[in-house]
Amino acid sequence: MFGLENCVDFFSSAVVLWRFFAPTKVNQELEEKLHRREKRASVAISFILVLLGMSILSTAISDFARGEEDPDGLRLVVAISFFSFIVFGILATLKFRYAKALQSASLNKDGICSLIGTVLAGALFVNTLIIEQKGSWWWLDPTVALLCGFGAIAIGIHAVHMARYSDDLPVFTMTWWFLSQGDGTDELSGRPLGPEDYPQGKASNMEMSKTHEGGDDNESAEII
Repeated sequence: MFGLENCVDFFSSAVVLWRFFAPTKVNQELEEKLHRREKRASVAISFILVLLGMSILSTAISDFARGEEDPDGLRLVVAISFFSFIVFGILATLKFRYAKALQSASLNKDGICSLIGTVLAGALFVNTLIIEQKGSWWWLDPTVALLCGFGAIAIGIHAVHMARYSDDLPVFTMTWWFLSQGDGTDELSGRPLGPEDYPQGKASNMEMSKTHEGGDDNESAEII
């Protein structure tokens, strides 16, 4: 399960890297380009969360079918799960902190992927310690995994549904993924996303506003 979680966490982090990657010095044009990737990155990680949830569910069902754990190798499981708990916990904390600072829903969802890994690792660590004393409690870890799986699927499907039907974004077409035709709303603040939300768009709006105000003054002066 940890190999799967690491793989999924890698893919979600790769999407975030694509979202923020700036190969050259950041200017207004590049900042606008990167900003227009936000919604696509967020929706992509939503699909990844659904995939992660389905994979966790399948693994949990397999664990239930297998039954009690083999007592051999439990020490190794304790060590791996503890180390994974620390690593995923640090990653989740950093991602949530930067997601808040950057107001990025995609980075926030990437943090959710790491948080799920933290919960799974913590549950396995605790459950393994319990199994060493009382083997009949083997079902605790797969139960937590089931909850995490359903949670990941619910978060992912809800985000995709909101993007498709509330924001009316064509998320199932290749054109939108390559050209970002429409950006919907920001998932953290709820504000509409669009050209006016970008640095150049803001500057253009301010210039248009000033021009419009100046035009009104000129018209008033001519009438007087």
